[in-house]
Amino acid sequence: MGIVVMLVTLVILGFIYRRMIARDVPEPIGRKQALVPVWLGVAAVPLSLVFTYGLEPLAVDFASDNHSMIIQSIMSGFFNAGLTEEIAKFLMIAAALKIFRNNLKNVYEYILTGAAVGYGFTVPEELLYLFNPAGLLFRMIVIAGHLVYGVIMAYFLGIARYKIITNQGSPTKEYILAFFVPVLLHTLYDACTGFNVLLDNADEDVQLIGLCIGLAGILVWPIIQIMVLRKVKKNADNLCSLRLLPEARPPAAF
Repeated sequence: MGIVVMLVTLVILGFIYRRMIARDVPEPIGRKQALVPVWLGVAAVPLSLVFTYGLEPLAVDFASDNHSMIIQSIMSGFFNAGLTEEIAKFLMIAAALKIFRNNLKNVYEYILTGAAVGYGFTVPEELLYLFNPAGLLFRMIVIAGHLVYGVIMAYFLGIARYKIITNQGSPTKEYILAFFVPVLLHTLYDACTGFNVLLDNADEDVQLIGLCIGLAGILVWPIIQIMVLRKVKKNADNLCSLRLLPEARPPAAF
């Protein structure tokens, strides 16, 4: 059962990624540019575990009874997933952008890079849940979570790059958003679900509040994923028109 759910997840994400590549105009990225970021995403998983281990003392401190249950949930999600996993993916996206810096034609190809790293990250993470079918089925709610976080991250990095090469002002805001928006979304989802300490409380009223928070996360996050992917699909042509290579880039606006 676990293997079936994992394979379904990866096939669906692979289909989404291929469809995204097909929308790259005037021509899609090559095989190497499509696959190398996926492998970098795979490598991001053990890197994130290193970060998680290094930040464990802080995670343990915030998980203590010295803090409210809401703070415990948020900070546990932050140190165990939101921060550590997004740092690892951010570094791998940056590495992929560096490797293919002379091939990235437009902002849309930045987004493809982020999607690839997110897809790659999902592969070994699904393997970790292989012997927990219930966990895998639950994770299908956020089936494109890592892919979408990568898309958001790379979108802002692409816009930042476009602003730099077209002299359209400081990219500082975009760099900040590129990191903190995925971290915030990831943290909040995990705080509502996997690290929701209210669900473990002995008080049934507190458990009920925790259940409501968890259900809110389960209902909201699929909507967020769909909205991001639909927005990228709808604006693919416009994002492809934001050219980055000198020979194909339109003059900067005065």
